[in-house]
Amino acid sequence: MPTTDPFKGKVAIVTGAAQGLGLDYAMALAERGAHVVISDLGTDRAGEGQDPSAARTALQTMQALGYSVVAHTGQLENEDGCRQLVELAVEQFGALDILIHNAGWVDYQGIESQEQAFLDRALGISVHAPVWLAKHAWKYLKQSAAARIVLTTSDRAMYQRYAQPGLVAYSAGKMAQVGIMNALSMEGLEHGILVNAISPVAKTRMWGVTQPPEELKPEWVTPGVLYLASALCRDTGYILRASNGQFTATRFSENSGVSYPRDLARVEASSLAEVAERWSRIKECSYVPVKVANTRTDLGESPVWEARSGALYFVDITGGRIHRLLPDGEVERVYESAARIGALALTDHGNLIFTEDASVAILDVGPGKVRQYSMPVHHRSSFRFNDGACDPQGRFVTGLMDEGPSGKTGGLFRFDAELHDEVIHDGLALPNGLTWSADGKTVFFVDSVERAIYRAEYLEEGRLEEATLFAETPAELGRPDGIALDREGGLWVCQFNGSCLLRYDRDGHLTDQVVMPVPRPTSCCFGGANLDTLYITTARVGMSPTELRHFPDAGDLYSIRPEVGGIARHTFTE
Repeated sequence: MPTTDPFKGKVAIVTGAAQGLGLDYAMALAERGAHVVISDLGTDRAGEGQDPSAARTALQTMQALGYSVVAHTGQLENEDGCRQLVELAVEQFGALDILIHNAGWVDYQGIESQEQAFLDRALGISVHAPVWLAKHAWKYLKQSAAARIVLTTSDRAMYQRYAQPGLVAYSAGKMAQVGIMNALSMEGLEHGILVNAISPVAKTRMWGVTQPPEELKPEWVTPGVLYLASALCRDTGYILRASNGQFTATRFSENSGVSYPRDLARVEASSLAEVAERWSRIKECSYVPVKVANTRTDLGESPVWEARSGALYFVDITGGRIHRLLPDGEVERVYESAARIGALALTDHGNLIFTEDASVAILDVGPGKVRQYSMPVHHRSSFRFNDGACDPQGRFVTGLMDEGPSGKTGGLFRFDAELHDEVIHDGLALPNGLTWSADGKTVFFVDSVERAIYRAEYLEEGRLEEATLFAETPAELGRPDGIALDREGGLWVCQFNGSCLLRYDRDGHLTDQVVMPVPRPTSCCFGGANLDTLYITTARVGMSPTELRHFPDAGDLYSIRPEVGGIARHTFTE
């Protein structure tokens, strides 16, 4: 073993170390030359009982490998038990450098059935134990040249989207460890004691797993814990999320411009009515849009991701252009027309189907030539197709609008492989964003004038059942435009003149608001290798010279990285 290993000669305590994650942490530390104290009660999957043989078996396994290790089987829910564990480490190895609190307990109990003993059990191991362990370890950690504490939290406590009924006690304890980490990270700064937390996802006995898993392996979490426990780590107060060999560090970060505690630098409200009126602005989320390319489109729209080439197609409606963003970041013009190009989609042969004014056309991408046109569906020049997409059966659906406007004269048109059209929904003032659910049975579409997002059952023959209101976007946030669905059924919508994107959950409840650096986001689609990037087109059309001076990047292409990736769009069957 190299003498430069950051763990050689260090003394570490690992709780919950007889199996699963804790045993893997302990083995990895010992393998690298650390002296390790493993602590475990040997409870069953439900956290019940006490079996000293579990720690004894782990001890024998590690000793057989020549590791420097001792075992502890005492309770940690009280101060005496924690003091005894710390003293055992110091008595055996003369110091203490690393404290990893991995021990935990999870069980389900609904809030109406919550019992004092149940809550005490959860808080004992997740709140009392880390506090008492830190208290008695502190004087020894202050003597270490690289003192590290690693606590354990859970995504199911930190993120509402992963919460589960019956986990109130568990979540309270895991969330408490974030608070303990924050406080201890500040208290430890002057002594060089760094305190972080791990939020692991791994298949262990708590999942009911008895055989080695093929995914979410405990050993894939260990490198992150080793880093937090080592002298290589120079940060404190971070939560390291770990799953399937991937890592991301997070912390609860303050918004920019805040002068705590007197100025939150955000939305002012002095009454219940004002809070209610401004709620959509108050609950802005923290996604930060990133500029992808300086496209300066007049009216950017209809982004479409092509997975095969890793390219993003999008249009400039009033400019009559189809653009392509290449993987190297370059933007090239694929096609240009004197007509207004509204909607765009891929075909199953890698070509493009798109709209020109009130007609639909197919573009052979290679030569850049239009191969097929439909007949125009309206004779007046103010009418044109707007947004569109392909249905699960490979037909193209797009919305006709009047730029006039002339009332509810718009509708949804479906085009088959021969580009024959059929109206499948009418009575829309300004049809816009259009997308299908993952199972293809539900279609979502927008009427921008009504500020409405509708939902309807979509039949295989291409008809809509009765459309119902899915969500009405806030009046103070412009009008809804393009939309995209994520893998949880969440619907993202661009708010034209609202300077933001909104996300609604599958039940139509507003969950997130992303503030954009430009006022007119127009449309969005998921792309990237795992469909984990949301690309956003924007517009500068109709903006005054003064507005353009304030927002010179209007019309550029942006992206965000939502917590949940998207679903692939359907292609047109040629």
